[in-house]
Amino acid sequence: MNEQCDYPKEMRHTWIMNGNGVLVVEDDAFTRSALCAALRQHDVHVLGEASSVVEAIKSTIELQPSAVLIDVDLGKGPTGIDLSHALREAIPNIGIIFLTTYDDPRLLRSNLPPLPEGSEYLVKRNVSNIQFVTDAIEAAIASGEKLAKGEKAISSAVPPEFKQFTDVQIETLRLVSEGLTNAEIAEARFISEKSVEQTISRIAKILNLSSDAPKNQRVHLARIFFRLTGSTPGE
Repeated sequence: MNEQCDYPKEMRHTWIMNGNGVLVVEDDAFTRSALCAALRQHDVHVLGEASSVVEAIKSTIELQPSAVLIDVDLGKGPTGIDLSHALREAIPNIGIIFLTTYDDPRLLRSNLPPLPEGSEYLVKRNVSNIQFVTDAIEAAIASGEKLAKGEKAISSAVPPEFKQFTDVQIETLRLVSEGLTNAEIAEARFISEKSVEQTISRIAKILNLSSDAPKNQRVHLARIFFRLTGSTPGE
């Protein structure tokens, strides 16, 4: 359910444009509430909260925020990245900030659209204090202003260690973490088992994993996936 967050006018951050503020989109109620409270304590005008894509779109149209802080993983259905593109259609210069457990959005799902131009990407475990988030909001709003003027805006980069992985390798890593065998991965991706074996070998080489028994190698790969996504087996 969307909630209005009361916030004193005198405490609004100077970089909030035209008196508008930030919309927080997070499907976990505890995280959403804590994040909203932390932002308000640091002089950020939180216009409202949303727990789903539908709520976020409705709230964005109604509240016209300067920026939206979005979790990439919003449960079943469209992702936070899908949502961000819909919001950009509604408000072309809206600032977009992703706050997520995923080092790379491709770890969540394959065939995701690219991050919107000028968006900021923060990994939760790397955010040691709320200042990282407020700085990202400021940068995202500044990028929105550039877009409004027809200028180019640079997106913050996904951690560089992931640039060396192809989409196929990321998808294979995800499927291994789900417990699929090479045969099942091959069937799901319409390729040969040999191709799957070669992809897994390349991933292991990039990650500097020893070429020990295939079963142990798969366990290591799954553990790495869970660490990178901030998840646990069975989630």
